[in-house]
Parts: sequence; C-alpha cells; structure tokens
Amino acid sequence: AIVAGAGTVLSGAGEALHRLARLLAAPVATSLGARGIIDTRDPLSIGTVGGYGAPPANEIVHAADCVLVVGSHLGDQPTLDWRVPAPGTRIVQIDADPAEIGRNYPHTLPLPADPRTALEALAEMLAATPRDDAFARRAADRMAAWRAAMAPHFASDAVPIRPDRLCAAITEALPKDAILVADTGYSGIWTATCVELAPPQTYLRAAGSLGWSFPAAIGAKCACPDRPVLCFAGDGAIHYHLGELETARRLGLPLVVVINNNGGFGQGLPNVRRLQGNRPGNFAEIIRFGPTDFAAVARAFGVRGIRVEDPAAIAPALKDALAHPGPVVVDVATDIEVRAPEPWIPEEHR
Repeated sequence: AIVAGAGTVLSGAGEALHRLARLLAAPVATSLGARGIIDTRDPLSIGTVGGYGAPPANEIVHAADCVLVVGSHLGDQPTLDWRVPAPGTRIVQIDADPAEIGRNYPHTLPLPADPRTALEALAEMLAATPRDDAFARRAADRMAAWRAAMAPHFASDAVPIRPDRLCAAITEALPKDAILVADTGYSGIWTATCVELAPPQTYLRAAGSLGWSFPAAIGAKCACPDRPVLCFAGDGAIHYHLGELETARRLGLPLVVVINNNGGFGQGLPNVRRLQGNRPGNFAEIIRFGPTDFAAVARAFGVRGIRVEDPAAIAPALKDALAHPGPVVVDVATDIEVRAPEPWIPEEHR
C-alpha cells in the first residue's frame, strides 16, 4: 500500500504518484493534507488514513506487508497514534527532509528525495515488473462495500439534515477547479470521508485550530481569485471568526461558507454525555448552544444568507451561492446525533 502526505502535494507529485500506484497495483491512502491528490473515486484510492478516516483505509494499510510512505512524517493523526501501519511493518519512506525519515517508525528504508522526482524514478525502474493485483482488488471491494453502506445516508431525506447528505450535495456542486477549505474536528472528518475530490480540486484542512477555516478560505480566495472557494465549518467553529463576514463583504470576495449548524459541538457529544452519567446536572450546558440563524446573521453584515432546512433545498442553495458575485453563507440545519464515520482500530488496541 501507499500512504501519501502533504509533502506529495507540495512536490506536485499527483500524476507521478498515480502512475506508480498503477504499476505496483498498490492501494493509495492519504493523510488529510493530501486528500484529493488523486481522484478519491479511483479504484486504487482507499481514502484518508488515521484518526480522521473512514474504516477501509486503516484496515487496508494495516493489512499491507509493505507500505510506501511519500511526503508524510507519520505523525499521530495519519497513523492512528502509530497503530497504522502496524509496528514492525516494512516501510519505505520518501521525504524531502531526511530528518523526518524513520523518526516515528524504526527499521524504515530511507529514500531522501523530492517526492515527485523519486516517484518518477521508481516508475521508470519498475515499469516492466509484473505485479499481482489481488491485494488491490480486495481493497477496491472493501471500498465498494463501504460506499454501498453509506449510499442511503448520502441520499437521505431525513430532517434535521444528515451531515453526510450535505457532503454528498457538496461533492456534486463543487466546480472542477474548486478549493474546499475544511475546519477541524467533525468538519475535517465529514469532508475527509464523505466529500469526493479529484485534481485539480484542492483540499485545505485546519491543522488543529478550531475556527481556522473561514479566515483561511478568505486567504485562499485572495491567493486564487479565479478559483471557486467553499468553506465547510461547524457552528461551533464559525463563532470564532464570525466577524470576518465584514472582511469578506468589504473585499467583495465571492466565496461560499457552508455551516453545518447542529446547535453544538457534535464530535464531543457522546463523551460528554458518557462522563455525565447519572450525576446531577445538565450536560447540554457545556456542549449545546443556539439555535442561531446564521443566514440572518450574515444578512446583518450585508452578506447574502441562505437558510436550508430541507435536504431537497441543499443543491439549489449551493448552485445559487457558487454563482453569486459576493460572499454567501449557506446555513444548513443538521442533526447533532448523527455520528461521523469512525476509524477502524486494530483488534489488539480495542
């Protein structure tokens, strides 16, 4: 299997990565920072690996006899706290920074090099080498089964709206050259598992700071004025930088802010509820808030605001927002009880 990290993106190595993956018949997982470097619907793509990924990626990387790591330092998040790949797995690591190689996994074969240059050289060396594609076929079958299980959620007409239904609509609405900026927490998990991407679309994710996505989306639009920019944030995250609506309006930036508005911090809800147990008090006091009509808030800033409460209205709202010549807030009322896909954990660590 192959694990591609953000260094692969910085190197512009997407085509070289895809070519080598086809030659090796190797399933490709990515960190959050490399999501979309190859088409996420490609038969060799197995999604995001680690703590923010859907189950198949962790299962497949954990089962691999050898993992080629490209442009990733193999930190705690893409390795599920260094459990995927399994300790002792043979690893070949390509990185432009030699200090990153073998830092978190011992017995790593080092290939210090620019990722694109190294991948292109490996492809030339291995071009005529026959490969068994049985592992890749098993991986593709596992991905197909997971997608089939998720399909009813992607098409759900439930109210409040399921976040995975919202993500499916974003997949369909995103222009081919769009930049998707996702916040951390559940915004990162939902988009990294349920929004499909393909080059030249770009995925930018928050590196740990809640609320980062909206000002980052403003920055992305300033840097790439000719590309559509869509920000995906929860209501908890958007509160951190809500005042930047004035900035977006003043600069006249045509960007879309989609708010997954569930009235609380959805990711932490089960843990807070569990910790409360049967003790006196109301756990909702520390994790629930609102309700807030962010479309109305946007209009108070002089920004276009669209409120969505019906799943059938998501697609028209996104189409309208992406065509608007200025900033637009699409405030989507979602169900806080719906859980995002959870990562597969190796049996020995459960």
